[in-house]
Amino acid sequence: MEIKSNYGSTKNSFENDNILTRLQTELKLIIFRVFYLILKDEEQSIAIQIFLQVISLFQYLTFIFHRQLYLVWKNQKVSYQLYKFFGYFMLTPYFEMLNFSSFASMMYALIGIILISIMIILLIGYTNINKLNSSYTWPVYVLKLIFILFTTILYLPILDLFFQMLNCRYDDNNQLINVLFDSICWQGSHVIHAIVAILGIIVFIIITMTFNLLYFEPRYNHKDELSRISGRSKAVKCFIFLIFEISFTYIDLNEFDYVAIYILLIGSFITFYKFHFEQPFNHVFIQKISSIYAALMLWSALLMCFSYYLEDTIFHGIIYSWFVGIPLIIFAIYKKEKYLYDLLLMNINKAEDPNQIILLTNYIQKLLSRYQTNQHFHVMLDALIEVHKNTCQKEDCVFRIKKQLNQRLAKLKDTNLSQRDYQIQLLLGEIYSGYIRRHQHNVRLRINYAFYLLDFQKQKQQSLNEFNQIELLSPSLDNEFIIFRYKRIIEDEMNISQNETLNGNLDVATEIAFQNNMRSFQNKIERATLMHMDFWSQLQEDSPDLGKMNEIGSKINQAIIQVEELWNKMQKMTQNLPKAMRLYAKFIIEVLQDKDYGESLLDKSKLLQTQNNKMKNKQSIQVFSNDDINFEPLPTLLVSTSPDKFTQISNLNLSVCNLLGYHKTELINRKINLLIPQIFAKFHDNYIEMFLQSNDQSKIAKERLVYIKLKSGYIMPCYICMKAIQSFDENIVIVAQFRTLRTFKIGCYLILNSDDAIECISSSCICCLFIDQKIISHRKIYFHELFPDYNRNDYLNKTGCVISLNLQSNLVSNSNYLQYYINELEDQTQILFQIQVTEISNEYQDQIIGYVIKLERVSNDQSQILSPDLQQQLVVPNLTMSNFQFKYFAAKALYLGENQEDGNSARVDQTVIWEQSSRLSEETQVEKKEKVEDVKVERINYGEGIRTLKLFDNRIQDIEDIRMSFTDQDEVQHSSVFQKNQDNPDEIEQGQRNNVFRNRKALNSTINDQQRPKEIVLLSCIINILMVAVLTLSFTSYFLGLYLFENIQNSLKLISYASLRNQESTQVVMNVQNLEMLRIGIWNLTETEAIIYENQQRNELNNSILALTDANKKIMLNELYINEQIEELHSKSVVNVRISKNSFSYYDLIEATQQIISKALIIRDKPLQNLTLDDEDATFITYNLHNGIIFSYRNETSQYSNGIQDLAENNIKIFFIFLIVAASSFFILLIMIIILIIQINQIQEQILQLFMEIPEKTIKYLYNQSENFISNLQVGEEEELSSDFSDEEQDEHKELSRTLKSKRKKKMFKNTNSQHRTQILIITFILFTFQGYFLLNYFLNQVTYTNLKQQIPELNVTARSGSYYRFVDNCERQLFLNREEPILQEDSYSIVMNNIQLNYEVDSDLHQEHAKNSEIMNQNYYDTFQQIFMLNPCETFANKGFTQLEYCETFANGSISQGMAVAIARYFENIRYIMTIYDMFYGYPEVNFSIVARGWGRFRNITNNSDNVTNYIYNLNNFKQTTESRIMQNIFLKAAFRFLLDEFLAALKYDIEVTQTQLLAIFIVFEVLIFFVYFIVWLPAQMKMTRDIWRTKGLILMIPLRVIQKVKKIKSFIGVLVHSQDK
Repeated sequence: MEIKSNYGSTKNSFENDNILTRLQTELKLIIFRVFYLILKDEEQSIAIQIFLQVISLFQYLTFIFHRQLYLVWKNQKVSYQLYKFFGYFMLTPYFEMLNFSSFASMMYALIGIILISIMIILLIGYTNINKLNSSYTWPVYVLKLIFILFTTILYLPILDLFFQMLNCRYDDNNQLINVLFDSICWQGSHVIHAIVAILGIIVFIIITMTFNLLYFEPRYNHKDELSRISGRSKAVKCFIFLIFEISFTYIDLNEFDYVAIYILLIGSFITFYKFHFEQPFNHVFIQKISSIYAALMLWSALLMCFSYYLEDTIFHGIIYSWFVGIPLIIFAIYKKEKYLYDLLLMNINKAEDPNQIILLTNYIQKLLSRYQTNQHFHVMLDALIEVHKNTCQKEDCVFRIKKQLNQRLAKLKDTNLSQRDYQIQLLLGEIYSGYIRRHQHNVRLRINYAFYLLDFQKQKQQSLNEFNQIELLSPSLDNEFIIFRYKRIIEDEMNISQNETLNGNLDVATEIAFQNNMRSFQNKIERATLMHMDFWSQLQEDSPDLGKMNEIGSKINQAIIQVEELWNKMQKMTQNLPKAMRLYAKFIIEVLQDKDYGESLLDKSKLLQTQNNKMKNKQSIQVFSNDDINFEPLPTLLVSTSPDKFTQISNLNLSVCNLLGYHKTELINRKINLLIPQIFAKFHDNYIEMFLQSNDQSKIAKERLVYIKLKSGYIMPCYICMKAIQSFDENIVIVAQFRTLRTFKIGCYLILNSDDAIECISSSCICCLFIDQKIISHRKIYFHELFPDYNRNDYLNKTGCVISLNLQSNLVSNSNYLQYYINELEDQTQILFQIQVTEISNEYQDQIIGYVIKLERVSNDQSQILSPDLQQQLVVPNLTMSNFQFKYFAAKALYLGENQEDGNSARVDQTVIWEQSSRLSEETQVEKKEKVEDVKVERINYGEGIRTLKLFDNRIQDIEDIRMSFTDQDEVQHSSVFQKNQDNPDEIEQGQRNNVFRNRKALNSTINDQQRPKEIVLLSCIINILMVAVLTLSFTSYFLGLYLFENIQNSLKLISYASLRNQESTQVVMNVQNLEMLRIGIWNLTETEAIIYENQQRNELNNSILALTDANKKIMLNELYINEQIEELHSKSVVNVRISKNSFSYYDLIEATQQIISKALIIRDKPLQNLTLDDEDATFITYNLHNGIIFSYRNETSQYSNGIQDLAENNIKIFFIFLIVAASSFFILLIMIIILIIQINQIQEQILQLFMEIPEKTIKYLYNQSENFISNLQVGEEEELSSDFSDEEQDEHKELSRTLKSKRKKKMFKNTNSQHRTQILIITFILFTFQGYFLLNYFLNQVTYTNLKQQIPELNVTARSGSYYRFVDNCERQLFLNREEPILQEDSYSIVMNNIQLNYEVDSDLHQEHAKNSEIMNQNYYDTFQQIFMLNPCETFANKGFTQLEYCETFANGSISQGMAVAIARYFENIRYIMTIYDMFYGYPEVNFSIVARGWGRFRNITNNSDNVTNYIYNLNNFKQTTESRIMQNIFLKAAFRFLLDEFLAALKYDIEVTQTQLLAIFIVFEVLIFFVYFIVWLPAQMKMTRDIWRTKGLILMIPLRVIQKVKKIKSFIGVLVHSQDK
């Protein structure tokens, strides 16, 4: 497995996951990347943190002194001031004095900031993280600043503002009202605001919780402000604050205040426990600040609870105690240090809870880091050592092996590390190792252990491996981020440290990772090569599919990128990688066709290999796990050091079996001493134990000569190389690898004990000394029995000494082997040997235990047999080369040999496999013969390699390239310039380097120039214009719609004001008439009743004056333009007002109304006796309100209605214009986008068509090259290649040239790539969706305005009816008082009679309009209308305070209870009946009153004269019908139509608000959709399209330079690229 983090790498299983899992993983990766950058180079000021904590504490105290809880302190004077003071640190109090719109605007502004932070996260997440790593960019800084504010001083204010939008209570009318603004909740636009607030709370909580969980430093560092155990404590605090906000929002604090207090107390206690007892912060001062913060929270909650229950009963002035306790708590916590004695005294061996172990290890680290400044910590560490000495049951306890610890400490060479500190560090390691075995799935414990390996043991690779193992345990989000972050940090540190290593050697763990990467590197190269084969195979088809080629090319590009990334990663690990470099070079040459770079890598790999071969005794073992041993060609075995299998062979490969003569089963689980001569085996176990204690890798890393014991009993000298690796069970495993000696002389080996007795012999002793193992095993044989002249001291540690073997001795002469060799000896009496004696000593006991003797037969005549010439040929020029290897070239049928340094490798030379590529060639035998003949007759071309250059476009270029790329005219034009510069060799050389057709590096830079294509740039500009247009149109249409709706609502208010003014003006006329009739004596009242009646009329007149003044003022102050007629009425003198009997003047309608008001004020205060029928003030009111002014009032009301209808129609047209503009813009932009997408697709298609210009034989050649490479790679090849051109390479060059000369067969191609079609469909769907928003916007507005326009006539009739019915009654009474006074500029009688007929028409119009609107009308108003007109309205009138229920139900024989439709009809009949009686009386003084009255009225002589007609008419005012009509008009008709008008306007307003709510909802959804489309869809799509073009353009690099030079279209295309880059 790779050491790279799984994040950011492609997993095989990732592609098989569902889209939700993939989206979750991608989102998690983005978040981790962002927080990785936020935590980089972090510096914070403690002063700022203190400030943030203080402000946050003040914000918490707003719960303690809440506006509904501060009375709990029972000291209102102090607690109220505290409530006001702490409220300044929140946002909501600043908006309580403003309106609801400002509050909602602030909420949406905060939502915008949250969305901006999400946008920055996505922007950083989608940006190349390597670029962001280079510098601390401003987006990261801004995001960090926003998140810090979100989680500190803005957390509670933002939460409180969101929750206040949801804070609603039921009022006295059982209606849900917002607490702050008295607006109705969950109706109209509040539904959208509330939903947005809920979503804002959810998103805000997710962001802040994530930041609290991830924004910290998990490594212990008491000087780092961010260092803490975890971020969960702050997350818990934020969650508790969330619970506080929910509780204070939805609990009725007036009734359940004790519940809120309990919640505060519990939450404060949990916070105090998390911050003070668990002490999550490692920085001392930050921990004290947090403890003080939590303690003050708990102190405030406790005192609040005491005050609630005990104030004024047991205690007094608890709030002052709260003040006094604050500094005491701060001082106590700041001065107190928490000492965990029980934790240190714990018996580690008996502890089972891993959390206790985590606390213990963290506390020990705290003691280690701070004991120098705290003497008490120093004593506690000593106590820890003593406790562990007494409780530790291991023999190798760190406190019992002082000698080994001193040796290790000396090797560390750390002067700042004392022995005690080192012991405690090792103790931490023992604790971790012991408990991890028992609790392998405890993520936090293993993370701490990984940090221990990183910080104390400085074992980065082991720490990285530990993180990799933890990652498999499904850790939580915060732990997962710790793993992600520190894997990246460790990898970067390891890469830097390896680059700084000069000798290129790797430690064991890094070597394991390197080998894993090497395997992955080979697999990725194989995968990339197979893709190349698939690409060339697709191109060989009769009709190549460009779409499939593009898809394969994209995969090729990704595969090459993965290969390059892994190659760069391996280079960062070490620069000494000749094998990988050789493989990569072959891949580049054979597959990628980059011969220049590949050859340079081959040269470099050869140089590295030569350097490695020169390093003697530095052989490294390539085994790093149990599985790797089977891949080793050299004899290799593993030896365990675990206590239960000490020095037992745990595994071995077959090479060991071949070397020693054993079967594998015979050696597994056998002690290694079986393979060691007995003289060495005695102290071998001690040697291993001492190595394990010292852990000195240098003692075993060197290659040394040893003697192993074969199964036959003979010994064999060989070189051994060892190294220690760590197994999965945390034990050390020793890897031993053997290399046999190369011998050029006949010799043998013997091992003697200290008495010179032979212990062991090599098998070559049979032919040299004529003895075997049986002989020395039967009896003890001394060495001097073979060599009588042997004297140990003469030969000890000396070389070149000669000793003779006596063949006449009994031991030799009796040997059965002598007879086989005696005839070959020239001297049959003795044999001369060169002898070398070496001591065998036990270095730990300092004693000599034996000797090793090496004997080599002396042959003096061998050098004389060879001739001097032959001897000269045998001399090897390079002394470092010790063997000769050869290669067989099948194509040439010859052998080429070369000297190699290391000939002892047991690996098989696979070079012959690589040279068999000719077998895969598709050449016929005839072509081979022609090829050989061409080689034979080929003449030397002395002009080969000479190029003609010229300066063209400020660049030295090959003249052939210019001819291929440009016209002959350009060539002639610049030829003179060439003559001036041809003699400058530097410029010629620079031109060669810059010539993309001659230099692969220049071609790479040209092709891989990652500039965005102009089509992409233009498409990006168009998309940006589209988004700006959509945003502009959507914002303009929405806010313009709000403005237009506001105008409509204001216009409806004007109708209400005009209707009120009309009603109140008729009420003024009625009151004036009543006062006049009271003066005349028409009312049959007593003196007391008359006084009461007068006061009542004057009060009613005063109220009407006030209402009329208010309505006139509101109309006057309104600046809304309705139409020209309204403006003329309000600003021009067009109202004819009679000032006196014969004097008229013109005023505007506002001034005329003011004149009425002024006259009414005079009448209100005028004595009753002065209110005669000829009184100027009274006649001013009655005449003008029955003539000129009433005309203007009616005209104004009609114009308001017409204006609203026109306004609605114009608004519909405005939104239709928006619809047309949006559709036109989207259509134009869609056409442009489609054209650019097609052009982008054509760019890719054009590049792919270039491959169609390559000859078919060339394609076959390239396919064969890749096929040969993959065949050789799968077989396995490790032989290095020479960087020089071989004959075969020259043949390949000629073969490629010959294929280029073949005829090009034109092929038809197809393109199944539907990606651009999909893109067009997506953008079309998105634009149709955008257009759908404007269509829906138009539809909603059109329906609303159309319905409004249709209901305006009914509204007009409803607004006019109440005042009109009053006007009819007033006109009738005015007729009774003064028939000579005109009404509506006509005869009063005819007008009154006409009004009677118009009554029925008005009522009919009302019901007809209502019937028309029944389907579109608001249901609430429809029910109200039915209740008032068709059902019993008495209960409604009683509830509204207009009358009493009993009176209403009994009035007019119960006609009101039958509905106002019946009551109004009765009212009409009464007026008509009175006018019928009037006709009988007027002009007929002789009529009998009683007969005509029929008992409905009683005659009184009101005038006190004989004018019967006048008395008759005056008495009509006292008829029952007249009295009933007057009461019905004054109470029921007035109440009914005023109530209906208010309900009608409320229904219209509600309909508009519903439409506004719908528009707001779709507007928010649309803006989120725009955000999603741009940042989630477009930006990734833009990057993908750009990368696709880059990848497609990069496919040109698959074509060899020689092919590019010969194919004109490819060369022209590259020339265009060069010129476009120059521009």
